[in-house]
Amino acid sequence: MNQYDVVIHMNEPRYWVLFGASLMGGLALIRRFKGLVGESKDRALKQMGWVILVLQVGYQGVMLLDPDFHWSVHRSLPLHFCGINIWLVALNCFWRNRTVFLFTAFMGTIGGFHAILTPQLTVGDDLPILIHYYINHAALIFVPIVMSQSFGMRFPKWGWVTAYFISAGISTLMAGVNHGLNTLVPGEVLANYMYMTEAPKVDNPFVFHDLDWPWYVLPLHAALVLHLLVLNALYRWRFPATGTQATPISEGAGEEGRLPLWQ
Repeated sequence: MNQYDVVIHMNEPRYWVLFGASLMGGLALIRRFKGLVGESKDRALKQMGWVILVLQVGYQGVMLLDPDFHWSVHRSLPLHFCGINIWLVALNCFWRNRTVFLFTAFMGTIGGFHAILTPQLTVGDDLPILIHYYINHAALIFVPIVMSQSFGMRFPKWGWVTAYFISAGISTLMAGVNHGLNTLVPGEVLANYMYMTEAPKVDNPFVFHDLDWPWYVLPLHAALVLHLLVLNALYRWRFPATGTQATPISEGAGEEGRLPLWQ
């Protein structure tokens, strides 16, 4: 029987091994795409999309078919922000949609960063689940960088505000989904998608364990705004853009018209 909410702490050797592997794998991915051009680059992007999709389908298959694993509608559906974003990241390898990029680059990167920094595996830490967890969250961080560096994706003006309201709306709806699952389909564990039933169990300065629902959510919203601002500034600095549609700056262009770091 699988465990729930397994936290991997910094004093565990596997924490640093998996952290290092995620970092090295992500940097290798960026380096690979940087050396590709033309059709080979487009083909590699689609191949990456297929790999991520197969991993998601295979992950659900492992959970359903493994006799030692208890698949639960309360924990096994991909309804956390990271679970939703990894599907969108994979599909956007085919779509190249700028709105999807906006959401995944903001929310996926933030979720992936904290998931690797303070890992909490909601359905246990068996080896296939552990590997899937780190591949997914590394992809959430590094694939948007590839999309910006190699495919010209940029945040629109005030895109971080749009991302905040989209995520706030989705998480509010998810509180209702959790309540519905816990009420209509009682189980051995509570549905806690997007942590909108109980606060995460990890040691994180933005998680206040002494606060009950819904008060612990308020610091998380404040932290989200802070992260959005910082991430927006980093992307603006590394991948400059101009105009409301965040058109990439052409080579040799000056500073005039460049979007400021906070927009």
